[in-house]
This record gives sequence, C-alpha cells and structure tokens, in this order.
Amino acid sequence: MKRAFKALVLRLRKRWLAAHKPNRRVRLANIAEGTHDGNITKGSDVVITERHLLAKIGGAADRVNLCAAADTPIGVITDEATAIGDLVNVSLLGSTRSTLRMVASAAIAQGALLEPAASGRIATLGSGAGTHHVVGRALDAAIAAGDVIEVDPFYFLRVI
Repeated sequence: MKRAFKALVLRLRKRWLAAHKPNRRVRLANIAEGTHDGNITKGSDVVITERHLLAKIGGAADRVNLCAAADTPIGVITDEATAIGDLVNVSLLGSTRSTLRMVASAAIAQGALLEPAASGRIATLGSGAGTHHVVGRALDAAIAAGDVIEVDPFYFLRVI
C-alpha cells in the first residue's frame, strides 16, 4: 500500500512540474530607481547613536542627516549608524503604513501635535509665529527628554 501511494505521489508531482515549468530567466531589479513602499535606505551623513530620530535630506542624493527644529523632515530613522556612510532605514512620513516610534525632546502630552526639535527629536507643536512642520500626533505621553513614544505619523505645513 505504501509503495502504491509513493508511486501515485511521484506521478502527481511530475505532472504538476510539467504543467508549471519554472521560468529559467534571471530577472534583476535596479535598486537605484523606482518607487518605495513607505521606507527608503540611505547612507547617513553623521554617526547616529539613537534610533527613532527624524531625518532630513542629507548632503548628497543618497544620504540623510538628523533633522533640526527649523529643517524639513522626510521621515524617521529606525536604525543606528556607527560610522558616517552607514546605511539606515528611513520610514517616510505620510507613506508608512503603521505608527512610528519617535524620541521626545521634552515632556509631551498624549494627543499633542508634534514638530521637529534639535538633534532629530520631536516637541509639542509651538504656537509662535513662523513655519512649523507637523510630523504627527502623539499616541503616548512623554514624561521627559529621551522618552520614546508612539506617534501617528503624517506631514503638513503650518504657517502662522
């Protein structure tokens, strides 16, 4: 009985393989062009010792740098870079399909709108005159600087 079953399985496998011949062509993807699904990989312009910091466009097309308070953010760096030029993942604001973790620069209330602060961290959206880059809404509260909180990321410009 076992021998007959093995023979049947072998015949069915051969029939399936004949009907579904694998394509033997090699297909290569050009990683330098195209679109991205919420994340990009770039080289770092600086050493990054902390994850979940805001990124801005770097000194070259294939680089990112830490975002400062007056900079335009592009996403959140989810990796550390032990040396300049190390590749890091950047979750793009407005394109990511999930919430993101970000590092607070000071205490932040749950539900607050957020903007960039120094060294890639985030702060509560200021009410003063000027241009503010809103990066998301705090889903957690931060008690102090350095707290990592969950954020619903988005991007818009607020000019007062």
